[in-house]
Amino acid sequence: MKNLNELSEREILAMAISLEEEDERVYADFAEGLRRNFAASASIFESIRTEESGHRLIELYRQKFGEHTPLIRRQDVKGFVQRRPAWLVRPLGLDNVRKQASAMEVEIRRFYERAAERAQDAGIR
Repeated sequence: MKNLNELSEREILAMAISLEEEDERVYADFAEGLRRNFAASASIFESIRTEESGHRLIELYRQKFGEHTPLIRRQDVKGFVQRRPAWLVRPLGLDNVRKQASAMEVEIRRFYERAAERAQDAGIR
């Protein structure tokens, strides 16, 4: 396990890709879990999921470091909050989902702020 401040630019970018892919799937789980009772909220989470899938970090990674992207997960880096998997929490309550989504956004913003401080390459920042 490493601290974020020990990661190389390559590892930071690989971690960002992994986090976005994970968040995309969590938002999809939220949308699916809310669809029956909270269709409008499910639609919002589906939109957020689509936005997460639209990021171009993989293309940037390939340009900078090549085809192989190492799998670096949140549990591999010290300081990340361990989340309870959304698929284990059923039925999903709207308030719980909103709180979890808000916490996810705060955590990812902190990651990007700290990662930007570490990255020397402007494209990676």
